[in-house]
Amino acid sequence: MVKKFLLMTQQPALVEQIKLIAQKAQWQVEQVTTPTGLVVKLDGDQYHGVWWDLTNVNLDTTIATVTLIRDQVTGPIMIMARKLTNRVIQKLYQARVDDVILLPFHGAVLTAQTKQRLWVYSRLTRPKVVAMEHNHPLHVEDQQQVGEWKIDEKNYLVTKHGQQIQLTPKEFQLLTYLVNNRGQVLSRDQLVNGVWGYDLLETSRIVDIHISHLRDKLEDDSQHPVHLLTVRGFGYKLV
Repeated sequence: MVKKFLLMTQQPALVEQIKLIAQKAQWQVEQVTTPTGLVVKLDGDQYHGVWWDLTNVNLDTTIATVTLIRDQVTGPIMIMARKLTNRVIQKLYQARVDDVILLPFHGAVLTAQTKQRLWVYSRLTRPKVVAMEHNHPLHVEDQQQVGEWKIDEKNYLVTKHGQQIQLTPKEFQLLTYLVNNRGQVLSRDQLVNGVWGYDLLETSRIVDIHISHLRDKLEDDSQHPVHLLTVRGFGYKLV
């Protein structure tokens, strides 16, 4: 299987260097320019690792996002920066990054370092990404129904008219969180804290994108939803 990586950077020179490294190692690399863009990419597909350029992103945003995505990445998260204090490096490792790499770096060294990390991850048994227990404030039934939708939380299945609907882990977590709080108006901040479990910048966009994806997959008419409703000025509710 070809290894796929995400590169978060706004530096064209770094993009070219990483693409050359990936080409030689027969890896695939996709660039994103913002933390939010990276989160969206990870929710839509699976990647074997992340290279994160700290140059244009502040530390708080980096730590918040890395904490958010840690269980979604099946390989190393490697931070790149030109100069860091020991205190900052310590905070990054506390956020569970795998490596802190100082710029500029030697391509062969980065390749060897990444291969070593991939080897380590290949020997680990990764847990399935599931909704965390704290996302459900009360005990709920394993199977629930909303109109023609059936949500089987125990087996992580969603069907509509008897046909299985493919959801990403975060879409499934968001749907079950809404189902378990049906009828309640939930703000975007409440949804992020309940589903992602961490404060995130650009909260509005992340939640709106995932609600839009759920509507596209589940509603008969995504432009006129029946169950996933917007409450203007407040947030969303499921009915």
